[in-house]
Amino acid sequence: MSYAFTSTDRDRFSLHDCRAKTTKIGADTLTFSFPDGIYCADYGRDWPNTGAAEVVFPLDARRGSHVFLFRESDGLTVRECVTLGELAEKINGGGWELEFLYRYDGYGEILYTGCLWNLREPGHLDAQLFIGIGAKTVFHWDPPAE
Repeated sequence: MSYAFTSTDRDRFSLHDCRAKTTKIGADTLTFSFPDGIYCADYGRDWPNTGAAEVVFPLDARRGSHVFLFRESDGLTVRECVTLGELAEKINGGGWELEFLYRYDGYGEILYTGCLWNLREPGHLDAQLFIGIGAKTVFHWDPPAE
């Protein structure tokens, strides 16, 4: 898809409370699509406030990327590790959306916390997404609808 704007200035953007509805894994990229938009400081305080958007994370294979899902079982929290491919299958199958909450930056790695929402059987799993970054994150977006 073609977007009106592109930026690598991550300080202008937030994915907080934004939901990825599709994802794509390339040879060295991980892309999340946000048809309802993301937050860009250029457009005021609404959340999300852009038109349709996507975020492309350049992956560093040496650092790796990891997804942890947390579920309750018999009063205990159980952590399950899934691959990026398994996460993509859930999201692209149409029954799940990944809501991003908080971002933490480390050396060569980004940690997002969030929720993986099950739309077919209402409920969610808490999620942590560790992304080994190879270069700057790329934000693509359309302006907000008038």
